[in-house]
Formats: sequence, C-alpha cells, structure tokens
Amino acid sequence: MTIENQVRVQPIRATETQLIPFAELSTGQASAIRNGSVAAVVALATKILREPANKLIVRDIRPKEDLDFTRATWLETTGATVDVYEDMTAGTLADRRFIGIYGIEDDTDAYNVSKLRIKIGNSIKSIWMLENLYSYNAGPRIGFTSSTIIIPMNTPYDIERFVININASTQIILKGFVVEPYGKVLSP
Repeated sequence: MTIENQVRVQPIRATETQLIPFAELSTGQASAIRNGSVAAVVALATKILREPANKLIVRDIRPKEDLDFTRATWLETTGATVDVYEDMTAGTLADRRFIGIYGIEDDTDAYNVSKLRIKIGNSIKSIWMLENLYSYNAGPRIGFTSSTIIIPMNTPYDIERFVININASTQIILKGFVVEPYGKVLSP
C-alpha cells in the first residue's frame, strides 16, 4: 500500500478538524496529505469546470492576488483588540479558480495568534488551535490536517485569527494551492 492510500483526505466538518504537528508525522505523511488534497480539489475542479485534469494547473497560493490578502507576503500586524477574532482575509474566490488548504506554517517570532477560524460560504468549516504547534520549539511550527478545506470558485470565504497580543507581528502561512485552467496565471 502506498503512502497516498494510507492518508484519507475528505471534505471537512468543523467538529472533525485538527492540526497534526509536522514533528508527529512519519516520513511521507505530509506529502501524502498534500497529494490527497490536490487530487480532491482537481477532481472537484474537473467536474465543475468540465475540463480534463491535463488542462488545469496546480500552483502555490499568492496571498494578495488569490485571497485578497493585505500584502503580497503573509506578514501582517494584528489589530488593536485582544481576545477576538479578526479578519486575516475575506472575499469571494475568483471565477474558474479553486483553492485547497491542508495546513499552516507559523513563522511568527512570538505567540500572537492562538487559533484560526475558516468560513466558506455561510458555515464554519474549521477552527484550528495553534497552541499544540508551539510545543515544538526546536523545529518549525507547521501543522497539517487530513481534512482538506476547499474554497470553490465564486464562493465567499473568511479566514480569521484569534488575537492574543495586540499590534503584534504575525506571519501565518496557509499551506495550500490553487487549481485553475492554464492561461489564467501560468501558460502551458
């Protein structure tokens, strides 16, 4: 049995989500989670767009262009209110574009955000607690989930962070990808 078959990736319900610290994954599991996520989003995109998979491109998320992020990088500053959710990014995904998110990397120097809440359409799809990632001080603070979050085309989304330190630097990178037809950003 291949690694890809050992990790089952499914659409999510908020009660089923969790972040698995990268340090707890065995060799190959992180790649299997990503590959399973890509397969799930490509399958959805081919069904909705009615295009074959070889006419689609899978590329990294561009924060500003794809998710209406404040900057072209993931670096931001938290707001002036503590113990509240604030928007990290919100908008409506572009036409003929799908996003899959399978984890995060927190490159912030301090512990300024304790959780992320991800809404797709009118429902909360995931609440990720970040505290368990901070116990691994010797390595990167990276977490994966085997439950892919999919943002379909033309769908509203809202990704919020729970602030515990005000006016503080934060760099929470969404580990994910964009699936779209060739030619929107990249040409064959």
